[in-house]
Amino acid sequence: MNMRRYNLFIIIGIILLVALITGGVWYMTKTTGLKATTPIHSEVKTIYYCPMHPNYTSDKPGQCPICGMNLVPMKTEEKTPQPEGQTNQGAPGGMEGQATVTITPERQQLIGVKKAVVKYEEAQKTIRTVGKVAFDPDLAVAQREYIEAVKLGDKALADAARQRLTLMGMDANEIKALGRRGTVDKNLYLPGKTAWVYPVIYENELPFVKKGESVKIELPAGGNPREGVIRAIDSVIDPATRTARLHIEVPNQDATLRPNMFVNATIQSELGKKLLVPKDAVIDSGQRKIVFVIHEGTQFMPHEVKLGAELADSYVVESGLKEGDEVATAANFLIDAESRLKAALGGMGGMEGMNGHKH
Repeated sequence: MNMRRYNLFIIIGIILLVALITGGVWYMTKTTGLKATTPIHSEVKTIYYCPMHPNYTSDKPGQCPICGMNLVPMKTEEKTPQPEGQTNQGAPGGMEGQATVTITPERQQLIGVKKAVVKYEEAQKTIRTVGKVAFDPDLAVAQREYIEAVKLGDKALADAARQRLTLMGMDANEIKALGRRGTVDKNLYLPGKTAWVYPVIYENELPFVKKGESVKIELPAGGNPREGVIRAIDSVIDPATRTARLHIEVPNQDATLRPNMFVNATIQSELGKKLLVPKDAVIDSGQRKIVFVIHEGTQFMPHEVKLGAELADSYVVESGLKEGDEVATAANFLIDAESRLKAALGGMGGMEGMNGHKH
């Protein structure tokens, strides 16, 4: 046997041996259910960012070109395999475009984080507006027409006059009283011991006022303030200004209030006990309102909230928070920027292609 034939036998033997091993592995897999596995490697890539300008990031340590502060590391979270169709969007505190961020106590002090607790408190809605002392001869004429129609017993004419008075702001009780009295209210064009004042409020403030409430009236030039009472509210909204007039009866024994004089009006409406969150805790993006709830002192979780009435320094909470929740009330925009940045990092799988760029 020459050398050439000997080498050929060796090659054939190797091929047969490989085929035998491969067939054995295939057979064992099919009969025992074992599966070949490959090790899963999770990569953690360190990204550096500026604590004062979280939108600036780099893949290497250094200083922020905006403020000169040393960059600090932020590790992207390890990605672990998940079954098909599952995501992390259902995690607590998770929101589309936002992520929970961890901020150490030292860094909280550095960026000026402040905190407050959401709780039930007595809520008071304050409405401040401007009004004018009535000089309303048209309403006086409409009142006279109604009185004459009632005296004549002309039901159709009286109904028409009643509708006109309603459109001009008088309510049913006032119109009935006018019919019984049978005289026009002279205070509409010449104030006497009492005067009518017409403050205007926006339509979204209407739910917070009601007839019978007291209103504080002050003259811009000074003088003694006085308390008036809401007797009626316009039934028609001004289409240009989206406002309605309040009809307030105000004492005027000193004859200070004169026709067409402007006054300041303040209305305090008691809303009862409500769940309140400080205004400083709320970030309004225009599309949604976000509050960062603090867990275990260092985890800042974004929560979308639905708010009710706006008060002097807080909002009424309708949903999204509960009593006892601790929320951030300062440095919110820095926290929000970091939350958005972390969400973007998670969505881009490690910030490839963003190193050293500002956003």
